[in-house]
Amino acid sequence: AGMYKDQVRAGLEFLLDNQAPDGDLSTGARGNTRLYTHGQAAIALCEAYMMSGDQRLKRPAQNAITFIVAAQHHQGGWRYSPGQAGDTSVVGWQIMALQSARAAGLQVPNSVLQKANQFLNSVQAPNQLYAYQPRVSPTHVMTAEAILCRYYLGHGRNASTIDTGINHLIDNHLPNRSGNNIYYLYYGTQVMHHYGGPEWDLWNDQMRELLISTQHSDGHRRGSWTPKENHDRQGGRLYATAMAICCLEVYYRHLPIFRKFEVK
Repeated sequence: AGMYKDQVRAGLEFLLDNQAPDGDLSTGARGNTRLYTHGQAAIALCEAYMMSGDQRLKRPAQNAITFIVAAQHHQGGWRYSPGQAGDTSVVGWQIMALQSARAAGLQVPNSVLQKANQFLNSVQAPNQLYAYQPRVSPTHVMTAEAILCRYYLGHGRNASTIDTGINHLIDNHLPNRSGNNIYYLYYGTQVMHHYGGPEWDLWNDQMRELLISTQHSDGHRRGSWTPKENHDRQGGRLYATAMAICCLEVYYRHLPIFRKFEVK
């Protein structure tokens, strides 16, 4: 359904046509993009199966998840290629794919999630912030991504370790033009949306105004966003625009994990 149903169908058919027999969706990806590509494509496939119930998508989606399971390092992480020792950036995409699979009723071994938690333990600094890899300094970007992973792996909203990270992001790294990192906005927006409360209200106000004010409104770039940060520039305009849209539609794509329902 919807006005873009033909484009969505064609995109899904492209993923299916290019999936390898072992479930790998990263055909054509090079170097350090391989498991990023697979994780993001697996999310799309699992969400499409969950939303549509189309049984033709079930086996390909399960195969994509089985590939993620097989690609996990023995210490719980994922990196650019299957079996590599992990980094938090790639780990986040795999955990989101596994979460999408669970929501769709696909099979995700608990042992994989437990090992992923162990990896996050290894990149958590004494100040409760998170690093890209073990034994390096933590960053606000990896902290946002890791907290979202912790939520999906079952940590409660008000765990002391969570509060410390949330407060650090709110106090020091609210969305702003000078540090317009769309990758950070993507993870930070999801984290704050789930956390809720005044922290979410503050974040949402600034994220929304930043993205609305930086969207191009004329010429051939109309409707798009220009990537500013170095990693964002590697992704390009299409990547930046897709990520911005995911931030702005977080209200519609994700029910808050810790939503409080009124009893009437």
